[in-house]
Amino acid sequence: MIGREADVANDESISRNILILLFEILERRMLETSEDLSEISTELRDIRASVRDTVQVLADELLKREGMNDLKAHSICAQLDLAVRNFEAFAHRANKIRMEQEAEAKSRDELLYLRRFWGSFSAQLSLTRVELNRWTLIRNLVQLQVRERNKRIPLYPATIPETHRSQVAASDEVFDWLHGILNPERQSESAQSAGCFADIALPNSEFHQHLHAAYRVLIAMDHSGPKRFLDVGCGGGLKVLTALRYFDEVSGFDFQASYVSVAEDLMRRGDVERANVFEADALLFEGYGDFEVVYFYRPIRDEEKLIEMEKRIVDMAKPGAILIAPYLGFAHRYKGLECGHVDGHVYVAKTSQTAADRLRRRAAKTGVAVVRDAPGDIENLWSPLLSAARNSGYEVERFLQPV
Repeated sequence: MIGREADVANDESISRNILILLFEILERRMLETSEDLSEISTELRDIRASVRDTVQVLADELLKREGMNDLKAHSICAQLDLAVRNFEAFAHRANKIRMEQEAEAKSRDELLYLRRFWGSFSAQLSLTRVELNRWTLIRNLVQLQVRERNKRIPLYPATIPETHRSQVAASDEVFDWLHGILNPERQSESAQSAGCFADIALPNSEFHQHLHAAYRVLIAMDHSGPKRFLDVGCGGGLKVLTALRYFDEVSGFDFQASYVSVAEDLMRRGDVERANVFEADALLFEGYGDFEVVYFYRPIRDEEKLIEMEKRIVDMAKPGAILIAPYLGFAHRYKGLECGHVDGHVYVAKTSQTAADRLRRRAAKTGVAVVRDAPGDIENLWSPLLSAARNSGYEVERFLQPV
């Protein structure tokens, strides 16, 4: 009896030892599997980091504009071509490892562990594939910028087709008609006595030319921060509303209260948040230095007062502020005010002519798109390139989806 009990105890001891050994083997296997999985996760992170770093180098090169090295840009594109191909090879290898590991799983726990890992990993892998699949389209955007840096697109084209000229003239007439409908107010006696002009609109097409030129000059300046625009003598506010398509924040003021009331009503009806109109005297206003772009189209009839206003604007403007002054008087006086002439009716305050000429050349190397902000964009591998393109005047949306 005693011998039988001893045999049972010995069998139980052997069973315990076998179980312990099996658990040790399983634990070692799970640890080895975990190490393998950690390595492949690290490899994917390294691939993403390498692509991101390469993209940033390419974006930095594109932002050099005049100093951009074409050969370097092409070389970096070739590196990204290779990175995309290498990723596909990695993805194929990862899928093979997954199938082998799941087939060799020795227990249900090990299989569940593997499936949890590979489920999460596959999601990351798929996201990376979706992002890298956009490279062909992004590459086209890069190549467009490289090509266009080798030519200049003037701020003011020398000629336009006759058909386009006729269409623009018709559009201007419609805009003038609309301008009159939106602001039916007559000029007040006080405004006349102060020497102000009535609400006379510059032709809409010309205004867009000047806004577009100023916008491209700001790009050439590598301006960071909000782009703020001021209309001196805004009348019914239609020009302020127009400028909102080009700049982040727009403001306008007028001497005549009834004009300002019309402009305020226009902003309310348009549900405009980034526009501000107010009543002020151009000869007393002290906020000219708050704006990157200041527009004035002979708001004062009296020549002496107009010259006084010009001097006040330039004196208060920040160095490098862009001035849009589309009339001959300022073209004759800007040098005496120590402004540089960029092109057309666009000037730069407190800037030498040499610096203004350099700005014109740099601006001619920017893209021509008036880019909309994209605050809802999700950060991805190509974000530095998309941001660089937008900051250089290129519309990126058409390069994000296949045609």
